[in-house]
Amino acid sequence: MVSASLLFAIMSITARLASRSASWTTIAASRAGVGALVAFAFALRSGVSMKTRSVKLSWARSILGTLAMLSCFYSLAQSSLAVGDAVTLFATAPLFIALMAPWVLKERSDARLWALLLVAFAGVGLVAGPHLSLLSKGAAFPALAALGSAFFSALAMMFLRVMRSGRGSVAQESAEAIALHFALVSFVVHAILGCFDFRAPAPIDLLLLAITGLSGGLAQLAMTKAYAYVEASRLGAVSYLGTVLSFVLAILFLGERPEVAQLAGAGLVVGAGVVLALSAARAAPRSSPA
Repeated sequence: MVSASLLFAIMSITARLASRSASWTTIAASRAGVGALVAFAFALRSGVSMKTRSVKLSWARSILGTLAMLSCFYSLAQSSLAVGDAVTLFATAPLFIALMAPWVLKERSDARLWALLLVAFAGVGLVAGPHLSLLSKGAAFPALAALGSAFFSALAMMFLRVMRSGRGSVAQESAEAIALHFALVSFVVHAILGCFDFRAPAPIDLLLLAITGLSGGLAQLAMTKAYAYVEASRLGAVSYLGTVLSFVLAILFLGERPEVAQLAGAGLVVGAGVVLALSAARAAPRSSPA
């Protein structure tokens, strides 16, 4: 999960840089296409099956993941939304998991959980507030898209946890098969959409597209493997490393200067997520490696 967080942070920065000449659909298609090649290569190397056994769950996870990717790369390509703000909004995904777990995974929640969610979404308000106040300039939609990406990602992660853990009557899936199916579905969707706004990327941005795809593909595979070992909530604290790193990289490579209120909001989101993950880690028994 540490590897996935670092790689996703790199992907966020290179995706924003590539958007100088490439459309967001081209960036997303590159991420999905290279990701499919990464999953295929790892499947060949390890000799695991490339077919998913739970067809309905696999399609549900792939469709939700594709919706998350659509929203993610749209928001990353919009200059009106800082990358640091976007990744903070993406970081609400574990909180959405906690919010929806009682209904989707039949897991009980308590008053402390709801208090943490209120703190986290207060942070979201501080981060997204400046953008949501600029409705006339169209700056609000990228922030809402980033939140939408977190929501769809949370749903996809819950399906992923079920598929990787093999709980109940569900057959356990390999990380490579899940990642490959998702990447292929996402590539087809983004490639079709890309036909309507394709722009030839500059030579340097072609390299950035390759880095975006490679880092995103490796991150997806690492994250998928992580969900076989530990409950989703236990991974939340580690995943926030990527949020902090993305903030730092955006300042170093993109020249972003977040406002004090936005930094405070990011701190609330990250802090609430870490407390949530650590409390879940103390309460839940460790899963057996799959």
